[in-house]
Amino acid sequence: MAARQRESRVRAHDLGDEPHDVAVADARSLPPRAYTAPVPRIPEQHADAFARFARGPALVRAAIDGADPAAFNRRPSGGDWSMRDIVVHLADGELVLAVRLRMALAGGEPLLPAWDGELWKRRLLYVFRDAEAALECFRLARHGSAELLRECAPDAWERRARHPGLGAITVGGLVARGADHAGEHAAQLRALRDGDG
Repeated sequence: MAARQRESRVRAHDLGDEPHDVAVADARSLPPRAYTAPVPRIPEQHADAFARFARGPALVRAAIDGADPAAFNRRPSGGDWSMRDIVVHLADGELVLAVRLRMALAGGEPLLPAWDGELWKRRLLYVFRDAEAALECFRLARHGSAELLRECAPDAWERRARHPGLGAITVGGLVARGADHAGEHAAQLRALRDGDG
């Protein structure tokens, strides 16, 4: 019995400068698990799309690294989207995608919300938005969705929803579209950064 009540000590840091000792119960003192759930994994047919989906924020970060800060507001000749506009668009689009994924995963073939990127750009004042904050919003929303998808049962990837422009789409289809969206805009940002846009 005494062995079950033993505690081990671990080092933990709070927000201050000094580490503090924190008591953690010895694993032997925890009650036995009644069952062991299988570890969900990404279905093989969706593994590539998921990997691209998860890499999206890093691709976008790499695409803007080294850009002249003045370039963020410059629009290419004949174009209407600056680097800032694209990064903010990615953040707003990711918020919509996060909701769409959760609706589809919850089941019942829901009608997914529509959004108009051009309208949002004009009405949500992209020109005044902080590109770095938008990139962090994109990264966090994408991370949250990737974390959720990693924990889903494989059959959840086949759940369907109704996309306002595409009709029926699966969770896997939404992930692939999200991966493509980030990849296409990362290429666009690289071109703008390098003066090719």
